[in-house]
Amino acid sequence: MSETPSEIANSLVPLARQPAMVLLESGYLWLDMGHFDKAKEVFVGAAALMPKSEVPQIGLGAVEFAQGKHDKALAAYRVAQRLAPLSSLPRAHAGEALLFMGKVPEALKELKAAMDLEPESDGAKLAQALIQAKEAGALPPPKK
Repeated sequence: MSETPSEIANSLVPLARQPAMVLLESGYLWLDMGHFDKAKEVFVGAAALMPKSEVPQIGLGAVEFAQGKHDKALAAYRVAQRLAPLSSLPRAHAGEALLFMGKVPEALKELKAAMDLEPESDGAKLAQALIQAKEAGALPPPKK
């Protein structure tokens, strides 16, 4: 039984959907366990295999964000945005990084764009939750 190439992968070598998902999930498992180097290694490899997919770039951004490297996270999210300009998730994550960098007006612009792009998506839901958290004072104040 052969699988069709993954629409998530858009890969250089034929990569079926299930192996692509397992690869990406393994990166998130390493991240969840705090093994940032291993998670980054997985996502870098996934990005090399799937150069047209924004998903590994979002994973790389998550690794940097988890370590408090918000500027590096933002850079990865910007790459994801270029790969998938009509996807709300990279924009929502970019907005999150910008919030933690203290760039509130720019962050709100990204978060609102995420909600406008795909109003019912996970990216829009994340963006809305981040805006609500900021309004409630639950996120860090802007840096001076």
